[in-house]
Amino acid sequence: MGINSTEVSYNFGQLGSVFTNLAKPVYPPKGHVIVACHFLANNIPTAMVTETLDTMGPQFPSSSDTEASANNYLGVCESAAGGAGSSAGVVTIGANAKIKKGQYIIIGDDDATIDAGITLDTDAGHLDPIYQGPNAQGLIVKDISGTTLTISNANGSVFDASNLDGDNTLFFLDEYHGAGGSTVESITFPGGTIIYGRWATVTPSAAAAIFYFGK
Repeated sequence: MGINSTEVSYNFGQLGSVFTNLAKPVYPPKGHVIVACHFLANNIPTAMVTETLDTMGPQFPSSSDTEASANNYLGVCESAAGGAGSSAGVVTIGANAKIKKGQYIIIGDDDATIDAGITLDTDAGHLDPIYQGPNAQGLIVKDISGTTLTISNANGSVFDASNLDGDNTLFFLDEYHGAGGSTVESITFPGGTIIYGRWATVTPSAAAAIFYFGK
C-alpha cells in the first residue's frame, strides 16, 4: 500500500527513524533530514547541525553560535544605522544585498549578540511586528538603494527616523527568518521533549533518544 499522506509519513516515522543511547552522531538517509528529535531521557546534544536553507526555507535551532547561520537570531541580516535619519524615514546603513523591499525591521541596540540577545529600542521607534488582523503593525523596508534605506510603517504612513542614532542596529525579517533566538549549545532537553526541525546531523549525549527522518 503506497504512502499518500505526508502528514502520516512524518508523524508516524514511515520515512525511517533511529534509536541511540550513545554520544555519537546520527545521520539521515540520502535525500532526507532529521525532522524530529525525541529525547527519552535528559539529553545535552553536543551538535545539532541544521540544513540551513537560508533564502530557500525556514531556519531551526542549532548548536552553532555563528550569528549568521540558523537559530533565527538576526533575521535575514543585520545592519548598523549610520546615525540619525530623517523625519521622512530615510537613514544611512551598511550596504547588504540581502535587504529587500517589504522586509520587516526590528530596531535594537548595537550590543546585541547571539548569547546576549537583542535589546529593543522603543525610543528610536521600534514596533513589534504584528503581521495580520486588526492590530497589524510594524516597520518595513519601503526602499533600499545601496546604503540608503527608507523605512515606513506597515500601514503606509511615514516613519520618523530622526530618533535613530549610531548606537542602533537594524534586524531584517522575511518569510523564512525570525529574530531573537539563541544557540542550543550546552542546553539540557528534559526527558520526553520532542523538537521539530531540519537537521543534517545530531550528536546527542549518552542517553536514550529517537530521531525521525523526513524529506
